[in-house]
Amino acid sequence: MLTTRNRSSRNPYFQFHPLHSLYALITVLVLFGLFSWFAATAK
Repeated sequence: MLTTRNRSSRNPYFQFHPLHSLYALITVLVLFGLFSWFAATAK
C-alpha cells in the first residue's frame, strides 16, 4: 500500500499498463489509415 501511494505521487501514469502504448500506437495507425483513405477517395 505504501509503495502504491508513493508510486502514484511520483508517477502521473499511476495505472499504466505496458500494452497501453501498443493500443495507442494501433489507434494512431488506424486513424491515420482512415484519414488517408478519406483523403484519397475524396475528389
